Amino acid sequence: MSAAPVNLDGGPPLPPQLQAAPQASASQLAGPQGQSSTPNGSASLQAQVVQKAMSIEQSLNDIATMLPASAGMVSSWIDTFRKGLGSVLAQGAQPPPAQGMGAGGGLMASAAPSS
Repeated sequence: MSAAPVNLDGGPPLPPQLQAAPQASASQLAGPQGQSSTPNGSASLQAQVVQKAMSIEQSLNDIATMLPASAGMVSSWIDTFRKGLGSVLAQGAQPPPAQGMGAGGGLMASAAPSS
């Protein structure tokens, strides 16, 4: 009698209550590549944000794989992260404003104690 090959990289199967329904990935939330659904957004910046978000999501999935007890919590984080990022991308990603020495927009202005 031969047994099925065992894959130890994936960890044990999760109980049904811990398995999340399939969710849209960060790249699906961003929409088709090369097209920006928001005229005021920067397609290049959005692509960079999506790439970083996918990296973060993969890291979180790796943690859930290594620590199956954390799968529910990690799934919740990923869902919240996707929704928040999708909302921001839908509004249109804008490059950060240039920071100069004028207009009091430096680190010292934000570090001043409030009274």
